[in-house]
Amino acid sequence: MKRILLAAIVAALPIAASAQPYEGGDEHRLVGRVIAFEPYNLQLDRGPHILLHRGTVIHPTGITLRNGMVVRVLGHRTADDNFSADEIDLIPPPPPPFR
Repeated sequence: MKRILLAAIVAALPIAASAQPYEGGDEHRLVGRVIAFEPYNLQLDRGPHILLHRGTVIHPTGITLRNGMVVRVLGHRTADDNFSADEIDLIPPPPPPFR
């Protein structure tokens, strides 16, 4: 029983992401609150202008980014010092306090 429980816990753990090299450098992560989103353009409350491209993955799938959402962006810097997003993950808000 302990072995099954341990296997289930290990299977549920996230796989460690390794930095994927790109022509312009290594993978970087940005975290921030969305302050502007238009097709293929994203601006967070801090950090560089973020460009989306065909193939940028947004999790959860099908979500439309809106002002105030907290997100994690995985991608790389471009030659013109912008940031190209390969993946955008919504960070859910914390649960309400227990009363």
